Amino acid sequence: MEDLHTPDNNTNVEPRWCQLRNVIQFTALEVLGRARRQHQDWFDDNDADISNLLSEKNPLHKAYIVLHNNVTKAVFIRCRRLVQQRLREM
Repeated sequence: MEDLHTPDNNTNVEPRWCQLRNVIQFTALEVLGRARRQHQDWFDDNDADISNLLSEKNPLHKAYIVLHNNVTKAVFIRCRRLVQQRLREM
């Protein structure tokens, strides 16, 4: 911060602003550190279960898109609801 001083009237403000921004970012990184990803472990632990749920749902969605009738729509919506419910329970 010692290098930061009041700019002269003829100086461009942009380089000074970038310097101030960089000092603030560096200081914040030193004090606070980097943010940790909080949900990655949850996803990794449940990856197989999630894949199985999606493999149940995806063919029903494809059938609904191709046939586009009330029966396939009802089956797909029911399955989608169950998949969402199971994902929320994980």
